Amino acid sequence: MPKSVLFDKEDTIKKVTELFWRKGYNGTSMQDLVDATGLNRSSIYNTYGDKFNLFNEALNYYHKSQHDMLDELQQKAKSPKEMIHLLFNGIWSDLNSENNKGCFLSNCTTELANSDERVHDFLAANHLKMVQMFTDLIKQSQLEGEISQDKNPEVLANYLFSSLHGLRVTSMVATDRKTIKAIADQVLLAL
Repeated sequence: MPKSVLFDKEDTIKKVTELFWRKGYNGTSMQDLVDATGLNRSSIYNTYGDKFNLFNEALNYYHKSQHDMLDELQQKAKSPKEMIHLLFNGIWSDLNSENNKGCFLSNCTTELANSDERVHDFLAANHLKMVQMFTDLIKQSQLEGEISQDKNPEVLANYLFSSLHGLRVTSMVATDRKTIKAIADQVLLAL
C-alpha cells in the first residue's frame, strides 16, 4: 500500500519558493530544503523526485502568483494604458524593500537561462506571454486613442518587457527609492 502524503503541499511549495528565490537554485542545498520545509529527505524525494522537480514546482507557483497579480491589476485598471502604469508603479513600490529579493523569474534568468535548457524554455514561454499581454494592451490603447498609432505595438511591448525585467534587477542594487520610480516613469514616457 502506498504511503499517503501527510504534509501541506502548498505550504511546502511556498517555503521552497521563498528559499530558491532568496538563495537561487545553485545556492540551495538539499539540507536547506530539509530545514526550510521541516520534511526529511526521503519525503522530498518521494514526493518531488529531485531538487530540480521541486524547483520547477516553485517556478510554477511563483508564475501563477504573478499572473494572479496581473489579473487583479486588470480588474483595477480603468484602461489598458492605466494597466501598464499600474504594473510599473507596483513594481517600483514593491521591490525597493528592506529584504528585496528582486523577481524570482528575473533571478532565474540571470542564474540559469544560459545553463539549463528546461529553465530557458520556461522563461522563454513566460517572455512570449508577457510580450503578448503588453502588445494586446498597447493595441487596445491605440484603438482608444491613449497611445499613438505610429508606435509599433510589438517593438514597444518588447521594450516594456525588457524595461520591466531590467527595473527588477536594478531595484535589487539601487538604494534610492526615488531612482527606481524615476526609471519607471522614464520607461512609461515611451507610451
